Amino acid sequence: MEDQSIDLVVMNSVAQYMTPEELDGALLNIRRLLTPSGKLVLGDILQPEVGMGRDVMALLSFGLRHGFLKDALIGLISTALSDYRQLRSRIGLQRYSEDEITAKLTAAGFAVQRAQTNVGHNRWRMTFIARPPVVR
Repeated sequence: MEDQSIDLVVMNSVAQYMTPEELDGALLNIRRLLTPSGKLVLGDILQPEVGMGRDVMALLSFGLRHGFLKDALIGLISTALSDYRQLRSRIGLQRYSEDEITAKLTAAGFAVQRAQTNVGHNRWRMTFIARPPVVR
């Protein structure tokens, strides 16, 4: 894709599945693609101190509020019995503190601000808004 050809990139619930090096590469590529007034929304960043229990509770609460609690329970049971659970245990998910993800975004050439709320339903995860720095 052409440099500075995109106004908005939303990367939601993806960073946890990438190695730190893959994330660094993706951020550099996104920075190259963003227009000077563009924006990256990097959402659903897992924090190191938040465990799977809160993820489960957030999903069940979300399902209860929006009428799909039974389906959420079935999904959790299916996941628990699937290869995904074993894979997640073996390779883990990447977790970043606010300072760590801010440092990654800054190193890729972004000005960064943490959003007040997460873009996803899980309030224990983080969302960041990253923009190319303003050149004066």
